[in-house]
Amino acid sequence: MNSLPTPVPRVSAAQLPATRFHLSTLVVAIVASSTTFLTLGAALPAWTMFLGWVAHDTAGSTLREGVANLVSFLLGLGLGAGTAIAIGLLTPVVGDAATPLAVLGDVIVVLSLRNLRPINNPIANFLGHISFFASAQAPSASLLGMLAAAGIIGAAGAAMAGWLQSRVERRPV
Repeated sequence: MNSLPTPVPRVSAAQLPATRFHLSTLVVAIVASSTTFLTLGAALPAWTMFLGWVAHDTAGSTLREGVANLVSFLLGLGLGAGTAIAIGLLTPVVGDAATPLAVLGDVIVVLSLRNLRPINNPIANFLGHISFFASAQAPSASLLGMLAAAGIIGAAGAAMAGWLQSRVERRPV
């Protein structure tokens, strides 16, 4: 038995009355601002929070799909760190070919996960990679924890914004 609510079809922004359109926009902006404040208050990088937000919304519209997208993002963080380690290990052996070889292996792994439901979202996975590599730091548990925490806050913000937005858009006129 599925205890999650059935997703309600979203209407396009063009179909909303102007006041509801603007209220919906304001609600999402307030959630994004609050989520950014929370992220910065926790001394976490806001850019990673936004990557987690985007990862949450890359596929599907249910809570379960959002969580699966977040797991794909977090897996991407770990795979990004693994790729960085592989590059470091391969460089003394194969020189400049280390990065392309590590990327080859990494992309094979990520795209092979497309058959592993529910974490079969390569876009969210690559957003995790981007988060890791954009940090420009060596892999460490503390770095991964920091990036994961920011991504989780972002995904939670996206979930809250989506829920509130749907409430505003469905509200009787």
